[in-house]
Amino acid sequence: MPEDPDIRLMDAEEEVYSPERKQSGPDKKKVGVIAAVGVAVFAVLGGAYLMLGGGGVSKEEARLMQTKLSAMEQKIVALERQQAALQTRLPAEGAEAALTGKVDTLAQRIEALEKRPVAAVADKPKAAAKEKKEKAVAPSGKKTHTVQKGETVYGISKKYGMKPADLRKLNNLGDDDPVKPGQKLVVGK
Repeated sequence: MPEDPDIRLMDAEEEVYSPERKQSGPDKKKVGVIAAVGVAVFAVLGGAYLMLGGGGVSKEEARLMQTKLSAMEQKIVALERQQAALQTRLPAEGAEAALTGKVDTLAQRIEALEKRPVAAVADKPKAAAKEKKEKAVAPSGKKTHTVQKGETVYGISKKYGMKPADLRKLNNLGDDDPVKPGQKLVVGK
């Protein structure tokens, strides 16, 4: 065959253009997907390294956390036991209603007692009887006073408007003689 410079034979490695055939070379979508997968794999590997290696929790910190967690679990169990014990102590709903009824009844009785004027009337006779005892006239015609607990010669003398020395003289008491509850003292004529 003659060698024509315009005609030449194709080598096996050369590609011929065909409109039906796709372009060869890197596809942009495939490159994007491959890059995204690569970044994701790198992120997962980096996170695993941080968790397991350099950025993780030390053994001492892990033990401390475990101890605290155990203590919290024990406290929760204790609180649950206390709650159960308290629930068993609570009265039944019927008992609560009965107690409420009793409290209401007692409140009504107290109000009724407070409205009664009897307490004021009862105090007057006691006070009058006490005054009669204190100002009782002895058979000889002298006024006497019955000593009450906590009273002294000085207090009794001032009550009747006299000097302590005069009260002692009327009752033949020495300067150091004490008075005793129930003792009758002459306080006047």
